[in-house]
Order: sequence, then C-alpha cells, then structure tokens
Amino acid sequence: MKKSLLTLLLCPLFLFAQDFSNEDYIYLKRHEHIKIGLKNHKFDIAKNISEQAEFLTSNKLYFANESMHFDSFTSIEDIDAYTYIPSQDKKVKVDYIETKRAFDNGVFYSDQESKNFIFPAVTKGAITNLSYKEIIKDPHFLGLFRFGTYVPTKSAQLSIEFPKNVNIGYIDFNTENINLDFKKEDTKNGYTYTWTVDNIKGYQGEEDSEAILYYLPHIIVYIKNYEEDGKVHNVLNDVNDLYKWYSSLVDQIDTSSLQKVYAIAEDITKDLTTDREKAETIFNWVQDNITYVAFEDGLGGFIPRGAASVCDKRYGDCKDMANLLYEMLNHVGIESYRTWIGTRDRHYSYFEVPTPMVDNHMITTAMVENDTIFLDATDSYVPFGMPSEFTQTKEALLGIDADNFKVIKVPVQSADKNTSTITSHFSLEDGIVKVSEKRALKGYEKVNFISDYTYKKDDKTEEEFLNTTLSLGNNKTNYSNITLENFDNKSTPLQLGYDLSIDSYAKTIGNKTYINLNIDRSLSNSSIDLEDRKYSKKIDHEFIKSFTTTFKVPEGYKVNYVPKDLTFDNPEYGYTISYTVDGDTITQNKSIYVKTLSIQNKDFETWNSFIKSLIKAYKKSIIIEKI
Repeated sequence: MKKSLLTLLLCPLFLFAQDFSNEDYIYLKRHEHIKIGLKNHKFDIAKNISEQAEFLTSNKLYFANESMHFDSFTSIEDIDAYTYIPSQDKKVKVDYIETKRAFDNGVFYSDQESKNFIFPAVTKGAITNLSYKEIIKDPHFLGLFRFGTYVPTKSAQLSIEFPKNVNIGYIDFNTENINLDFKKEDTKNGYTYTWTVDNIKGYQGEEDSEAILYYLPHIIVYIKNYEEDGKVHNVLNDVNDLYKWYSSLVDQIDTSSLQKVYAIAEDITKDLTTDREKAETIFNWVQDNITYVAFEDGLGGFIPRGAASVCDKRYGDCKDMANLLYEMLNHVGIESYRTWIGTRDRHYSYFEVPTPMVDNHMITTAMVENDTIFLDATDSYVPFGMPSEFTQTKEALLGIDADNFKVIKVPVQSADKNTSTITSHFSLEDGIVKVSEKRALKGYEKVNFISDYTYKKDDKTEEEFLNTTLSLGNNKTNYSNITLENFDNKSTPLQLGYDLSIDSYAKTIGNKTYINLNIDRSLSNSSIDLEDRKYSKKIDHEFIKSFTTTFKVPEGYKVNYVPKDLTFDNPEYGYTISYTVDGDTITQNKSIYVKTLSIQNKDFETWNSFIKSLIKAYKKSIIIEKI
C-alpha cells in the first residue's frame, strides 16, 4: 500500500522530467513556504523547504552531496531525506547527518554552521527527496528565493502565508523572460502569496561576468510593517526603517576606553596642519596596523566592536575598521560617518530593497576640504582618496546621527587615475633581443599588482611571478635585475624595473630582420564568444596603459620598414599606435584605454572588433636590413 502511494505521488513528476532528458541532473521541484505568525509584537516565522531531484545519468553523482546552512538567526529542524530508486520501487533513507561549523582560517570567522549528508544509493534514475524546516529568529531576515539555479528545475515555487495585520513587501529580479505566475489568496485569518514557474533552465556562471544575482531570476520578500494595539509598527517599510535598525545596532557599540584611541589619533597627527594630511595619516595607520579578519557571528556580524578593543587586539572586520576610523577622524575634527554599502556583487538599491540583503560591507565616509572621501581600510593597498575597487558605482548609506542618514553613490574612478606607464628600450645583440623596461603603476593598477604579488606569488621566484603575471615576449623570456620601488608608499606610483633577454624572438630572412616591439599584448585574450556568451562582461576598473618603446638600430643595419599608424577610437575603449624614425632610433608610442566597467550584450561585436583590431596591430613588426 505504501509503495503504491509513493509511486502514484511520483508519477506526475516522471512525466514532466522528460523535457530535460539531455541533462545529467535536474530538480523536479524546489518549493519554499514561509509561514509568519505574530502575537504581542513577537514574530513566529518558519520556512518549510521541499526539494526533489532526479539523476538522469550517472555523470554527476557528486550532486548527492547535500548541505543546509544556518547561523545565529536561523535553525534547522525536522529533516527528512531519502533516495527513491524507481527500478526497484525502493526508498533508502539518509541515516547520518553531520553538523559542521564554517571554517576559521585566521582571516574569516563565522557562526555559520551546516547540516551535511550524502544521499545513499544514488545512480542513474535515482530521485532524491529532501524536506526540512528553517526557523527564522529575526524578522529582518526573510532572505531571497532563487527561481533558477545551476541546473534546470521543473517546478520552482515560493509561497508566503501571513496574518492580515502584517504587510509584506516583495520585489522580483530578472523574471522578464520566465513565465512567472503570481497568485494571492484571501482566507479568514490572512493572506497567502504564491509565485510559481515551471520548466526553468539552469544558469551557469561565465568567466568575467557580473555576480550571478545580476541575471538569475529571484525574489526578495520582507516584512514591511504590522498593526497591533491600534498602531502601525514598521519593520522594513522603507530605507528609513532599515537605517533605524542599523542605528539601534550602532547604539550597542562599546565606547569604553576611547582615550587610548584618541591618544593614537592625536600622536600621529600632532605635526600636521591640514585636514587632508590628518585624514590620510589616520587612514594609512588603520590600513597598516589593523589586520583584516572577517566575522559573521550573530548580531556581532552587524555591530562594530569597540574601537579600543580593535586597537588593543590589532585586528577587526570591515565594520570594526570603519568604526575605528570614525572615532579617530572625528576626534581630530574631521567630519566622518559610519557607512553601510554593498559590494558590486549586490546590485540592489536601498530604495528598492530596504533589507539587509542590499549591503554586505561597511566603510567610513569623510568630508575633507569639501571633498567626499570613501575610506575602506580592509583594502590594505588602496590609496587615500580612492574607494575600494569593488565599491565603485554602489550606493552608500551614511549614518548622520541617530535619526538621519544620507544615500550617495560611490563614483567610478576614471581611467586617468589607474594608469600603467611603460618605458622600454630594445636592442639586438647576437640575434637575441635585449630589453630594459620600467613600469610605473598607479591607482587600481598598482593595487592589483601588489595584491597579486602579496597573495599569489607564494613560493615563486620574482622571475617566475613576472613571467606568469606579465607574459612578455615568448616562452624563452628571461628576467634579470628586477627592482621594486614604492611598494609600501601608497601616494606614489609603484616602480617596477627589469631587464629581459628574449631568445628566438627576432626573425632573420636573408638580409632582413623582423622585430616585433609589442612584447606586452594586453587584452589579446579578451574577445567574447558571440555564440555561447549569455551575460555581460565585467571590467574591474577603468584604465589607461601608455607605452613608449625605443629600438636602437645596430651598426651595419638600416631601417627598412616601420608599420603605419593604427587606431581604434570608441568612447569606451580603444588604442593608438604610432612609429617614428629619428636617425638610428625607432620609437613606438602606444596607448590602450578602457573607460567602462561593463560590456553589455549589445556591444559584444564592437568590443570584439576592438580586440581583433588590437591583435592585428600587435602582429606588426619593424624590419631592419643589413647594409
């Protein structure tokens, strides 16, 4: 009897599953039902989650690994998990579930935990079933629901049930191209909203694309307000309520022993006269003396730790550093504000999504000599006056006082602030190309090089690192006399110097020798696959690369040919290359610029034309001839 009933329940899903028969693994359903209760100003919120998936082949059995995450704001209850094997009409329950804490590697500490298990007896044709209850302990955190995920889904559904004295807000994203059905049910005790979509494709990330939430269909639901005792009580009705909640958390900051913080601020600025000098000195001190360690620990993930404690321990997360900067700057008379902000991974607006989903970061905003300066000390290398690269374009929520705030946008840092200036001197000695080169890196160009050098160099030698990072010349390029200057000086360009010896680079045919001066071929691997690319191409920052390259014609040779001037001119990206001859010296001047943070789909062909033209220009060689 039980087997027959189970088979009957699964039959409709078998019929639907045929639509994605060319897939390895699909979700037959992903359903969430949120039930909200309210009594005496206290919410009772539970999310019932039900998932069913089918292995259409044996190619991706690793999907049998399952994790359910929770933290101080949630808990997991009533887990029911099993595998159904249709060929045997057999149900195999999960018999072991392990609870793990999230990693703590010295840079990141989290209170997040997970329930982990492996579905048993998984093979081709197996159907996995999972249901559980997630208890939501704080009404500010209803979260989001993804209609799409990394594999196709036959039925995706979110429903939310709530009393009539509760007002729910919601906003959906990227649902224009899916058949999303919405229903509203009115019952005696409340309302139920239900969103359903059938047969939704899988969404895979792409290299250099924006974060997946930029294009994945999803919805954010939240509690706007509720009515009790004849009054309306706001929860997250708009950005004002979100700020009031944030402000209430700020009130819980430990402000004891601030004299020691003030003493440091006074000491490091005592010989300075201008606010800009003082602000830069304090910012640099926090960057250099406080180690970034991320914390996610209940409300501790939202409430900054006391500035004195951070100074004593010499470590903190983004909000701890932001609060320390706030205290130090204001103490020396520089107007500054604690500031909430989302990184570029979060594409929401405070006015559209007044929930904690909108931001995931905290910085300090200082008003210095009529300039608004965004200070993010978690980026150890970004210079004073520039925001962190990943906060460009984002809305920043400035906490003015307990009741007042301001929302302003972080500006994009223009290309002329992020420059690489490369000077190269070529010569030809016994058939081997010799190059003496210097690079001056400024802005994010410098920040990214230092970050890569610090965190990715590992056990590589300096030559191995530069060979991998710069990829100059060919696979026989050797580096020597490597120098680095201004590595720790944030206010001046990084100076990188080296000599190159490049064997088998110059090509000699008869009396003519061909030498390509383009040993740096930046962007040459950046063309976009027009057939398969689905999403926009993300650019981390605008930039300009300027090259001045000279070649000394050796004795016994004369100039036979130099390429014509080449250019690609577009408001957002382009290049110019020109050659001049002065006596026995050939000079190439080259400039490449990108002045956008995103290549949209409609511009893919134009971008590819730019890259194709640039690659063609890179292939041009000078020709010298024996006299």
